[in-house]
Amino acid sequence: MAVTVRTELNLRERVFITFLLRGLCEGLETYSTVAFPFVNVKRLIALCIVAAGASQLPASMALTAPVGTAWHLDRINQAQLPLDGNSAHGSLTGEGIDIYIVDTGIRATHEQVVGRVLPGIDIPTDNGTSKVTPVSSDCDGHGTHVAGLAAGSTVGVATKARVIAVRVLDCNGDGEVADVVTALQWVRAHHRSGVAAVVNLSFGVDLGDDGTSIDHEVQALIDEGVVVAVASGNGDAAGRPIDACKIAPGDVPDALTVGSIGISDVVSYYSNNGPCVDIYAPGGDRTRGLESAWKDSDSDYEFDVGTSMASPLVAGYAALLAQQQPGMCATSISKAIVDRSTKGVITGMTADSFNRLLFLDTAPIATTAPGEASHVIITTDSQSLVVSWDSSCDGGSAITGTRVSLLRDGKVVKRIDVPANTNAVRFTGLALGRKYQVVIKASNAIGDGIATSRITTMAVRKISVGQSVALDALGSLTSELPLLWSVSQSSRKICRLQAEPLHLVALRKGLCRVGLRGIVGQDPVIRTLRID
Repeated sequence: MAVTVRTELNLRERVFITFLLRGLCEGLETYSTVAFPFVNVKRLIALCIVAAGASQLPASMALTAPVGTAWHLDRINQAQLPLDGNSAHGSLTGEGIDIYIVDTGIRATHEQVVGRVLPGIDIPTDNGTSKVTPVSSDCDGHGTHVAGLAAGSTVGVATKARVIAVRVLDCNGDGEVADVVTALQWVRAHHRSGVAAVVNLSFGVDLGDDGTSIDHEVQALIDEGVVVAVASGNGDAAGRPIDACKIAPGDVPDALTVGSIGISDVVSYYSNNGPCVDIYAPGGDRTRGLESAWKDSDSDYEFDVGTSMASPLVAGYAALLAQQQPGMCATSISKAIVDRSTKGVITGMTADSFNRLLFLDTAPIATTAPGEASHVIITTDSQSLVVSWDSSCDGGSAITGTRVSLLRDGKVVKRIDVPANTNAVRFTGLALGRKYQVVIKASNAIGDGIATSRITTMAVRKISVGQSVALDALGSLTSELPLLWSVSQSSRKICRLQAEPLHLVALRKGLCRVGLRGIVGQDPVIRTLRID
């Protein structure tokens, strides 16, 4: 059967390429959108799933209703074949945990996820390149399918987790590297620090095509307590598997990079491999795909195959573990997932790949010291610095206290110890015009946690009546996101914001109450600045 492939790709900026497949499925023409440089094996007309050079799937797969027992769930709750027809995996459901699906959007009213989907950032709608209504809904299908596998009520792993639709791809599955970066920064700001969360990324980009910028944001998410599951990729443009270490963000060491197996525990013919693949999970092959939710109605289902399908199964498992220990750090959850995998049952692997198959062992994880504080906001007024932070993951043991150190020229000049549940300190009596450095470190019964890097402050200052002060001279946020300011209604006779350029104008002596946040809609951090 002849297959003609036409690509539309800007090698520097495009994340995704679109394949035009002709002569498939009884001569019908259809489109398949795939993640560059993967050849994803997507649904074609009448649920015919093919890849370049692959044969048509059997007609028995062309169903429109969910199977009674999803084979992918059956496989990951047991160590060995044959399948036993049981897809149960205990009492954990992922309730209370957020799974961010960064993809094409989600059909929020689908019966698999209804009532549990929160619309997140929708970049194609925001920038007008591909608008959907409602915001963050799915006009492609891929995101809904992935969400169903992560958290669907009968076809997913974390059946009661909340799913947050982060839309970065348009109706053809196309997107931009810069949009992915922006979306991941949004997730960092939206995530509730101190509570584990999960991100699924069923896409990738060649490292040479600005992939390192995505890598940076993925590592930042992990550092802030978010588990990140990543598809290893579906081979090169000809469907031949390649080294997953050449793909971002699958090359990030602390991410969970997921390869695919078929129903017989053989590595899927398209799955990328190599030492960057941490674990394998069911992703399907030419004989059996994974059935999940689809975009066209609230009871629409379709089959799909690919590492895009394997990754959300791992994401769902991470949510189960996070549910019973919501303060657990991301690296501990990821390590447990890898350590608990079934070893040595996969066939068809390359010599440099790890033989690990996803297994849903929901025993508690051993506790550790806390992680690193995040979203640090620093402001200055009245010869002082106010430092606030979001609590880190607690490692599964409650934080007992936090130490905040103030350094000048590399030496500690002040130190404040605060009890649990205190997330702000004020350093007073500081030298005007001097910049300092701040280090924050939490502790628990296990020991001292991970200290932040040294965070350089703005120059210490006073605010005097009549001054117009640039906002970045008054406050900073440890994030690539800008710090958003607002002035309380009760303080508008004391101070006001000037839009262009961004300044705070001191109108009269008193206390100026401001709100600070990283993204619109986030609860603000409230600060009181003294106007002298």
